Amino acid sequence: MKIVHLGKFYPPDTGGIESVTQVLAQGHAGLGHDVAVGCFARNALVPAIMDGVMVHRFPMDLFWASQPVGWRYVREGLRMARAADVVHVHVPNLLASLMTLFVSKRPRVIVHWHSDVVNKGWFGKVVRPLERAMLRRADAVIATSPPYLNQSKLLQYVRDKVRVVPIGIPLPDSLGLRPALANTFDQFLSGRKLILSVGRLVPYKGFQHLVDAAAAMPDDAAVIIAGNGPLRSALQAQIDGAGVGRKILLAGRVSDEELSALLAHAHVFCLPSVERSEAFGVVLLEAMCRGIPLIATRIEGSGTSWVNQDGVSGLNVATGDAPALAVACSRILQDSQLHQLLSEGARQRFHATFSVARFIADTEKLYIETLAQRD
Repeated sequence: MKIVHLGKFYPPDTGGIESVTQVLAQGHAGLGHDVAVGCFARNALVPAIMDGVMVHRFPMDLFWASQPVGWRYVREGLRMARAADVVHVHVPNLLASLMTLFVSKRPRVIVHWHSDVVNKGWFGKVVRPLERAMLRRADAVIATSPPYLNQSKLLQYVRDKVRVVPIGIPLPDSLGLRPALANTFDQFLSGRKLILSVGRLVPYKGFQHLVDAAAAMPDDAAVIIAGNGPLRSALQAQIDGAGVGRKILLAGRVSDEELSALLAHAHVFCLPSVERSEAFGVVLLEAMCRGIPLIATRIEGSGTSWVNQDGVSGLNVATGDAPALAVACSRILQDSQLHQLLSEGARQRFHATFSVARFIADTEKLYIETLAQRD
């Protein structure tokens, strides 16, 4: 089977959608399929084979409304798509959505609906007709969780085409190891329990509420937020103004090795997001597979509080509620029995629902079913 993925970017460029694309592309290449990826480049443009996947990177002519735009991406992406058996489109992605309308009926088009276009104002209204046309063209649509399917207005138009396939990730090579923390993090913690959070420092991640919660955290605990973004200066000013610099650290962008060490030392993982832009929370799986109890928020129409099953893998609280974040962290940190219960529950839920083998197999099954439906 010849499979082409169309996405915005691809590793080593980082992001949740990028990691999902990589898991599927490498997984299906490992099963013997001919897999290629078309994406934009932040750096090198030379096509390269990565773990059995041919990756074609194309230049950006401009970056507009969080959407990379480039003519070669359209031209070459269409050429790749027309020669494929299956075209797997990862959205939101303005140009890839447009390209589906010019792909012949021969290739099967699978739309992977990672998220609605949320809080984009006039841009969201402009692209909505395009998204509807793309969904009509699609042979099948993947939603990442039942809550997101149920709350996405656009998916209701094609509900009969939608299959819920929860995201899965591979177990990390470092699982079971406890590598040493970088000196900066070790000195900051000074033996305190680690509450870890990871993500871009952007409004929908809700990190300002975690900063507000820091003052009420137990004295034997401290928060580290790993990630960079446009809100870093504002968050640091908030930390300084509240006088909680000893309780919470903005680590900036960390290496894969540093992140693995932080996860290995974390007692609690917190994802305080506040908007449906956080559609699933892939990073929750990184903590879950390691048996780290989770704290997530009940975002209406998002999958985060479904991924984190309340009372099983962690605790869920209301969005934007700093006191509730502090109470949830304190409960888990101060109750060893609860911590153990949630730790075991996180591992079990990961293996039952979010394994990489299940993710790859379910997606391959969908490909085969759509190919069998050809006239």
